[in-house]
Amino acid sequence: MTLRNLIRTLLFGSTLLFVANGAVLAAPLVVTVQGPETETDARYDYDHAVIHLALEKTRAEYGDFIIKETPIGQNTQRALAAAANGSYKNYVIKASANNELANLVGMVPFPVDLGIVGYRVAFASNKTKASLTSVETLEDLKKFNVVQGIGWLDTAILRHHGFDVRTIGDHNSMFRMVALNRVDLFPRGANELKAEWETHRSILNLAYDEGIALYYPLPRFLVTSKSNTELIERLNKGLIRAYNDRSLIALWQREYGSSIKFVKLGSRKIFRLTNPHISELDPAWKEYIFDPFTYDRTEQTTTR
Repeated sequence: MTLRNLIRTLLFGSTLLFVANGAVLAAPLVVTVQGPETETDARYDYDHAVIHLALEKTRAEYGDFIIKETPIGQNTQRALAAAANGSYKNYVIKASANNELANLVGMVPFPVDLGIVGYRVAFASNKTKASLTSVETLEDLKKFNVVQGIGWLDTAILRHHGFDVRTIGDHNSMFRMVALNRVDLFPRGANELKAEWETHRSILNLAYDEGIALYYPLPRFLVTSKSNTELIERLNKGLIRAYNDRSLIALWQREYGSSIKFVKLGSRKIFRLTNPHISELDPAWKEYIFDPFTYDRTEQTTTR
């Protein structure tokens, strides 16, 4: 059974109403998560598993739960609007934390990706990949334009630092755009690149750069409607418990470890940028950031 199918079995197939002594117990909490944008989109599998883990860690205290997915096709911008508006019952998604986000949604202030998504490695065409070998400075890199998704905080960060960024709403189209040289770079998280390369490598002329990475702090929190105060409390408790007993770290390593090794961050030239959009966040999230340069699957070393 694949990891994706295992996650779906755990999430959606195990929790039903319970009957004891002829009486129906309290209905389980229904939590809605973001469905994939396309049939091949596996970007949210880890998020779903993290939400399940946090709810499981708090089951004894808060009760049983059921997790459901939204229909296929909802991009980041629409998902965030749905979370803010409470369009679905107890809708929880992952979003890049920023100063303005707290005005729109309720945030669970824990970086569920443990910070790895801030390391950005780019898809490019074979032609652009060859040109990148001459990049020595950040100013050299800024000569290449970038594509990002609508509603991504990365767009604002990169534009703040002088990059030419174009945005579109269809995730799959971004890979084709770089392969066709309609745009130069499509940066992805170091934890995302391997799986997306395996899914899209059949696209003619698609490649990924092997010499450069960008880094900027990009904590991603679970967010939901402000009215879901008990759910926010429950998820935060569950995440901290899972981190402290290392079950969250084990999940993170299973899902992301192979991609981190695949991109070989230690052999890349890394350009570090600031993120001006997180200055007002409580810095407590930094306690849970994982250092990928000391990553070792055997020792499972974390940096606090």
